[in-house]
This record gives sequence, structure tokens and C-alpha cells, in this order.
Amino acid sequence: MNSFTDGKPIEQSQPAPTSVLSPKPKASPRYGVIGFIIIVLILGYLVYDLQSSKKQLKESQTQMMSALEKKLDLSMDKTDASLDRLKSDFEVIRARLNVSQRELDDARAMAARLKAEQEKSVQQLHAQISQKADTQQLSAFKEEASSQFGKVNQDVTAVKTDVDATKKDLETARRELVDVRDTLSQQIARNHDELQQLRLKGERNFYEFDINKKNNFQLVGDVKIGMMKTNPKKKKYDVRIVVDDNSLEKKDRTVNEPVQFLVGRTKLRYELVVNAVDKDRIVGYLSVPKDKGLSAEYTKTN
Repeated sequence: MNSFTDGKPIEQSQPAPTSVLSPKPKASPRYGVIGFIIIVLILGYLVYDLQSSKKQLKESQTQMMSALEKKLDLSMDKTDASLDRLKSDFEVIRARLNVSQRELDDARAMAARLKAEQEKSVQQLHAQISQKADTQQLSAFKEEASSQFGKVNQDVTAVKTDVDATKKDLETARRELVDVRDTLSQQIARNHDELQQLRLKGERNFYEFDINKKNNFQLVGDVKIGMMKTNPKKKKYDVRIVVDDNSLEKKDRTVNEPVQFLVGRTKLRYELVVNAVDKDRIVGYLSVPKDKGLSAEYTKTN
């Protein structure tokens, strides 16, 4: 019933109480803004990095193009130089070919001239033979030919005689060389005992030496002898001889081979003989004339 009809005062309506558990209005999303800013910054960095990369790429292309242009210019210069050299060589070759062609033409011309002269001589000979057709002329011609043939035979005989004489002289010289070699071999001592026998003859003075790597240069008599190299397997050696302020090198010498050299103004003949060759060591003797006046091969006259 209505309050008017009931005689009760009208009750004012009260607002509904607010529940403590009712949801509050949501705040603005700050994290979304921050994320958006970060994305914008990343995009800006990427754009900047892309521009920088494009700039570096452009600079690299410019440098590469410059280097290629320089290399191409250098290659062109070298090619031009090579072409110039080839052109010069071609000119030289062409000039030589021209000279060779001229020489060939001259040779051909000389051959043709000689052929013509030969044909002319044959014709003249035939003419002479035909002119000497009679018996007397032919006989005289035969006698002349026989005389010329006899002279040729005499010349051949003389040449043969000279050749035979030359052969005899060569045989004599060969025998003399053999005798000299045998004489020299008899005068060489191959060991200490044989050297003592040579000393007993009293014709020369002998100085023994033993040179190794430690005493590389040794005074032997009045000369210095230095060992340079040894080859024990082949029994060969190299030495340096210092005499009269001069240095003589004797290379590839063999054991018991006499090595002769001249000393002083009077050209005295010294003789070096090595009897043994070891590693970095030579053993032998030096033979020196005893009577230097008689042994002199050259005396200076005033």
C-alpha cells in the first residue's frame, strides 16, 4: 500500500552502500609507453647503422674503383712499354732480315757469275781443243799435260817426305818426353826413406813439411806454403805458395806429382812434392837447388 493510504511517512531512499570488494578503475599503461619508446630508439639505431653501412660501402667502392683505375693505368703503361720494346725488336729483326736478304742476293749473284765464268772457260777450252785438232798440236798438248802431271807427282812425293819427317820428329819428341818423365819420376821421393836417398846424392836441398788446419801457413825453406783444400778419397789437394811477395795457387794436384815454380830474378826452379793427403793435412817436401849459380835459368845482364 501507499504510504499516504497507510498514514505512514514516506521513507527517503538511501543510496546503496559501496562494497569494499568492488573493482577500482584501471590506471594508464606506462609500461606500454616505455616499450614504444624503446622500439622507436631501436628503429632509429638500425636506420643510423644502415646509413653508416651504406656510407662505408660507398667509400669502399670508391677506394676499390680508384685502386682498379691505378692498377689499370699501370698495366696500360707496362703494356705500352712492352709494345714499344716489341716494336724496337721487330725493327731490328726486320733490319737484320734485310741485311740477310741482301747477302743472299749477293751470294746468288756471285754464284750466277761464277757459273757464267765456268761456262765461258769450258767454251774456251773446247775452242782450244778444236783449234789443236791436228796431230802435232795434240801431241804437244799431251806432252804439256804429262809434264804438269809429273810436277804434281813430284810435289806429292815432296809432301809425303815432309810428312814422314814430321812423323819421325814427333816420335823423337814423344820418346824424349817419356825419358824426361821417367827421369823426373826417378828424382821424386815417395816417402822418407827415398828422400834420404836423394839427399845422399847431394844435388839439391830438401825441406820436409807437415801442414794441417792448425798451422795452415808454414815457412818451408825460404817460401811459405799454405794448405787450401784436400780430397783424401781422390788423393788430391790445393795449395798456395807465397814467394817473392807473390802468391801462387796450385789446384787439383795429385799425390807424388812434382809441382815446379820459379823463384827470384835468376829463376831458380823449386819443386814441391806432396806424399800424403789426409783430411785438412798434407805431408811432403820442398826441393831447392843447392848450387844456385849453376841452376839459374835466367841471369839479368846490366
